[in-house]
Amino acid sequence: MRLPDPIAMLLVFAVVGCAAPTHRWSPTGTPRQEDWHSPGLLLLRYDANNDGVVTRRELEAGLRQDFWQADTKKKGCLDDDEVRAYNLRRIDIDKSTAMPLIDWNHNGCIDFDEFAAPMRSLFDEFDVKGDGRVTLAEMHLRLQPPSPPAR
Repeated sequence: MRLPDPIAMLLVFAVVGCAAPTHRWSPTGTPRQEDWHSPGLLLLRYDANNDGVVTRRELEAGLRQDFWQADTKKKGCLDDDEVRAYNLRRIDIDKSTAMPLIDWNHNGCIDFDEFAAPMRSLFDEFDVKGDGRVTLAEMHLRLQPPSPPAR
């Protein structure tokens, strides 16, 4: 087996280097224009009684409702077409915080547990007390922007 020519490798690295993004974040630069959405807003969607607290029960009921709506063929498992449609809807609604559905067990469809896993994980991350409830205060604590690095 012949190794690549060193000159050819240099050319490849030069081309790749030229293709790198030129925009870098700067604290003195203009603000970025992305429409950032808080991950906490994803959970608040499941606050059924609008009391500012999302319980595990509210989350599970809301996820079941979402799954039922996404399962247009009523098979109990989302096929590629249903997944594609739901992912596009999520991206349109959730923008920067969209969590696409993924067939983790590679069985050709997404069952309810795969569907619910990202939101359950987010809930567990925000439930800092471990009491099965996510409050606005817990979301606020977790949504603090990181401090800029000291210079």
